[in-house]
Formats: sequence, C-alpha cells, structure tokens
Amino acid sequence: MIRLGDAWISLERREAFLGGAAVRLGARAFDVLAALLAAPGRLLTKAELLQAAWPEVVVEENNLQVQISTLRRQLALDARLLETVPRRGYRLNLEPLEQAEYRPVPANDPAPAVEVHVIDDEPAVRTALVRQLRAAGIDACAYASAGEFLDCQPCDRPGCLLLDVRLREGTGFDLQAQLASCGAPLPIIFMSGVGTIDMTVRAMKAGAEGFLTKPVEEVQLLAAVSEAMARATAQHRQSHARQAIQARYASLTPRERDVFVLLLEGQQNRQIAQRLGLQDVTVKMHKKHVMTKLGASNLIHLFAAGRALGMLPQLDAVAEPA
Repeated sequence: MIRLGDAWISLERREAFLGGAAVRLGARAFDVLAALLAAPGRLLTKAELLQAAWPEVVVEENNLQVQISTLRRQLALDARLLETVPRRGYRLNLEPLEQAEYRPVPANDPAPAVEVHVIDDEPAVRTALVRQLRAAGIDACAYASAGEFLDCQPCDRPGCLLLDVRLREGTGFDLQAQLASCGAPLPIIFMSGVGTIDMTVRAMKAGAEGFLTKPVEEVQLLAAVSEAMARATAQHRQSHARQAIQARYASLTPRERDVFVLLLEGQQNRQIAQRLGLQDVTVKMHKKHVMTKLGASNLIHLFAAGRALGMLPQLDAVAEPA
C-alpha cells in the first residue's frame, strides 16, 4: 500500500481508499495515477501521461485534465501534492515517509530479540546491571573487557552496548572507534562514575545513544536501554534489507543492469529499445526479469530498490530534469 496524503493506494489490486472507505476510480484515472507513482518527485509531461493512459489512442489534452481533477477530488489531493506545472505537465510530490517501503523480505518477518552487552571491568557492577536488565525481561550478558566482547561478539542478531568509559585495557571510546571502523556501529550507551561535560560531549559527537553516571538509577537505565534496543532493531532490519537487495542486484545479467538503469531514468520500453538497439519484446522480457530478480512487484518498488542501492538520490534531493 502507498500513502498519498490521507488516501491509500494498492497498485497491485488497483484499489484506492480514503478515510477507510473504498474510492472508485476509473481505469484511465488509475493509469494516470500509476504513472505518477512510478516517478515520484519527477515532472511528467502531458505527452508521457497521455501515453500511459491512452497508449493506442490519440486524445485531446483536456481528457488528461479531467482525470487529474478526478484524482484530486476523489482522493482529496491538494495542489501541492499533485502539482500542476503550467504548460509542461504534472508532478507528484511525495514526502520520503510516504514512499512505499522496499523490502525484499516479508515485512512481517519478526526481528531477532535484541541482546544488551554490558562491558565493565568491575564484577559487582556487571552483575548488578545484568540482574536489573534480566528482571525487566531484557536479554543481557556481561564482559570484563572490550577484548572479551570482541572475541565472542554475536553478528547474527541485533545488539547494543552498555559500556564503561574507563576500562583497564583502553577506553570505551577505543572500542566505539574499532566497531565503527569495521562496519559494526552498534548503539552504545556509555557509563562512568566520574562523568564530565567534556566526556559526555565527546561521546555524543561520536554517535553514542546516551551517557549515564554510575551508580545508574533503574528508571534511567531502562529508558536509555529501551531507546538503544529500538535503534538496534531498526539498524538490523536495514542491514539485512540492504544485503538482500545487493545480493539480488548481483544476480542481474549485464544487459538486465543496462535496462534497470534506463528504467530508473524514467525511460519507456520503446526508448530503452532504441538506446540499446533491441526489440521492444526483448526489452519487456528483460524488464520482467529485472523486477522478478529484485523482488519488485511494481515500478514504485523498482525505484525504491534503486534508492536502496544508491543509484537514485533521496526524494528530497531530486532536482527537476532540465
């Protein structure tokens, strides 16, 4: 489902809803809407939209205007969302959070439970913190040093660190830098018995989730850990989604990658065929293979995959083509 203001759209089922009620859109209006959704933030000329809704028929421009008016009225789309560019065409100005999320794995897949890693060289402190966390239903384990943690760091589940700044071997900042350098920036909550403003500022500038002063009050501990666990879950999902789409992209043939790039540029099948010296039917075959291999059920997901791969700018950075 794709959100448009207060409306929700299902391209696969060609259904629209507003305020929980189904909205009846004509076939032409839905074709125009699908073309706009396939290129969010990009100016689509009147010719492009006419071709999308009436591919085999020559019609007057006022037919397009009627369909645009129908979409605005039926879906309660204001002029900022569905923008008219005088004498040129139309643009759908979606906000980033309104984009259909691209997930090459099912969205309802449960994330593994987050594990909290307590790293402190004082045995009594480690034991007390782990006991508090486990009493709150949080999976926690303890390590006496950064080296001990690195030796058995689990990589198959999300996690966050409750890390003492002053360790017998190095500092918590050293471990933070080491994790960042090897591509494992786990959310970190620093702890210190002698916290200073400078130390707190340094931790936050380096990306720490929080800074607690020992002895840590239970309310503050659980609040900080809960936030870090939520961040860890989100990072874990993003990492797995990124790895999945990269693996899928690697399965494309060189020709399929060429077609994918041109699709991201907004090229139609006939234009792609001309650019690559192929037949239209061959381009359609490659396009089908690209969408299947990338797990994209529609062009919205295809564009989202391009963004996930870094092949498209984020929506708020998209500039109008010259």
